[in-house]
Amino acid sequence: MTRAADVLVRSLVRHGVDRVFCVPGESYLSVLDALVDTPEIQVVTARHEGGAGFMAVADAKLTGRPGIAFVSRGPGAMNAAIAVHTAQQDAVPLILFIGQVERPHLGMNAFQEVDHARLFDQVCKWTAEVHDPQRLADTVATAFHRARAGTPGPVVISLPEDMLEESVLDESVPCRGPVRAAAADDDIAELRRRIAGAERPLIIAGGLLQTEPGRNTLRSVAERFGIPVAAAVRQIDVIDNDHPQYAGHLGYGAPTDLVDALSESDLVLGVGARLGDVTSQGFSFPAAPGPRQPVIQVWPDATELGSFRDLAFGIAADPAEVLRQLLATAPQQPDQRHRDWSRSLREGASRLRRWDGPDDATDGVVFGAVVRQVDALLDENAIVASDAGNFGAWVQKLIRFGGQRRMLGPCSGAMGFGVPGAVAASLRFPGRQVVGFAGDGGILMTGNELATAVQYGARPVLIVSDNGSYGTIRMHQEKNFPRRRAMTDLCNPDFRGWAESFGALALQVDTAGAIRPALQEAFSADRPAVISVRTSLEYISPATTITQLASGG
Repeated sequence: MTRAADVLVRSLVRHGVDRVFCVPGESYLSVLDALVDTPEIQVVTARHEGGAGFMAVADAKLTGRPGIAFVSRGPGAMNAAIAVHTAQQDAVPLILFIGQVERPHLGMNAFQEVDHARLFDQVCKWTAEVHDPQRLADTVATAFHRARAGTPGPVVISLPEDMLEESVLDESVPCRGPVRAAAADDDIAELRRRIAGAERPLIIAGGLLQTEPGRNTLRSVAERFGIPVAAAVRQIDVIDNDHPQYAGHLGYGAPTDLVDALSESDLVLGVGARLGDVTSQGFSFPAAPGPRQPVIQVWPDATELGSFRDLAFGIAADPAEVLRQLLATAPQQPDQRHRDWSRSLREGASRLRRWDGPDDATDGVVFGAVVRQVDALLDENAIVASDAGNFGAWVQKLIRFGGQRRMLGPCSGAMGFGVPGAVAASLRFPGRQVVGFAGDGGILMTGNELATAVQYGARPVLIVSDNGSYGTIRMHQEKNFPRRRAMTDLCNPDFRGWAESFGALALQVDTAGAIRPALQEAFSADRPAVISVRTSLEYISPATTITQLASGG
């Protein structure tokens, strides 16, 4: 007998899936049973559905293929929702399979029953609940297609428990081919004409260029046309930060000097970037709805082009393919005006990467000192996973990304991504250095996935910024309600003892002089390592201190 569950697993294999992340549940036991006989797929059992979902999102970012997670109904689905939202915000393909109550019990408020379609409708590209086992393989094929086509994103498939046990007559497993749209020749000609007519063109490059061919083509276009490239939020690695065409990172709270300099552009090309409120610094550059300069946006979904910003024109096509088409029209030599403009932006971006403050403060290690040492010791093909938090500003300011050095971070700003992201990266690339940064808030949200790292042989180095505070919220409190600190103080465990209890190498850093030896020991370890840093809260970010914020600085 071939069960629907067996056909589901065969469909995953047919679509090239080699790893899935899960928290096991009784609502899809037959799928787990089918996976036992499928050596082509490694099943990574996580300790929380949010962790499993974040791992699947990180794996998708690294491979360009849909990340796969399995969870059970009700509580499991609710816990995994954070990963679905992150995949939507980050435009990352994710397929979440959720076990469901038996079909005869649907609509009867059965144990842990949730209407998954209604629950996820606002944050999903597509949801489906499979009642007919004969339709399961086709539904899975459609799920892969929907997750990748147009704007990549999450898809949720609900699997009634009894359906998975039924026999399937047709055992074939369809697989849809990839769909890529190219630009019309007229669009490429107009794009080329606009670039030639501009004195100060600028590319804002986003996450849909985050494949090796996409990054390589972006670099070639920037070089051949002499156009500077600014990275969209959390895409700082889309071009080498030491490249002459690198113009800075439009991340959270980008420096005013950077935004002012980029705003002098007279043509903005948003390629593979949504140009949302964070990248555009609150819709100030490029402004919305009426930008000060012409904006051309390249995005694969026409419904998102011009939906909240006036565009000179939009190209609904694969961003990397459009760049490849544009590259074929490149001039023999870049326009000298473009070279001069690139040089001025590059010089400004280089200045903004410097930080000359102290390494130690009275209340702990300035986190910038840690990040500087990490940058110096990282391999050129290292992977850095960053949680959400103010410490991330140091990471994005002081670590050189690009080339083969990758950055993983959620555009959604979700706390809890850092540890699962680092675990997934270490599993995917066991021969590469993987560093995960997390604050003392985020580490206790999903730090239990350190157990997953130990169980499956992942070896990330996790660095915890322990300043006893939800630092980002504290910063905003001091800015908006000076000297009225409330609800942001944290009572933390001994993170060194906590990490040792998992079987990880555990190290403590209390002064800047201990940073380098700790990092060297962690990088040479044959198991996961956790470095807990007693971090200065006073030096809350590279741009300011708590004292300056409280005094209105």
